[in-house]
Amino acid sequence: MLIRDLYEDSIKFEEPLLAHYIFYLLQESLISLEDDVKKLSEIKVDKQKLSKILKQNLLGFSQIKVFALKHSDKYFIFIFAKDKQEAISYFQKTFKRKPLNCNEYSLDTPMNIGNRFLSFRDMRKEQKEFPTVIGYYEKIY
Repeated sequence: MLIRDLYEDSIKFEEPLLAHYIFYLLQESLISLEDDVKKLSEIKVDKQKLSKILKQNLLGFSQIKVFALKHSDKYFIFIFAKDKQEAISYFQKTFKRKPLNCNEYSLDTPMNIGNRFLSFRDMRKEQKEFPTVIGYYEKIY
């Protein structure tokens, strides 16, 4: 596999660490897009420079994640937010109570919406404002 293919996949599937790592190596002329991906394991990097590029988010990755917050024994609320604290604060503001817990979910988790399945990643693309409640789930025993 070529670095070009891995780089394109890292952007397509929103893998910011990998995408920024390849971006950094390209900037430093340590690799080319036509190199084999095996070359990535042979390179020593300046971790401070890589960390700086990652924090700056030069590639513009979305920082929005999905969280499931437990409302009661049976009900869970899904919220898009930047981080766990923002999700909890939004839950408290919206529902006037503290959640029983808060867990981050993968953006690739599929959800049944009406008669179709969508991943949280696809659902995020449909949202304009964050944080926001994106759905509810009732646990059936």
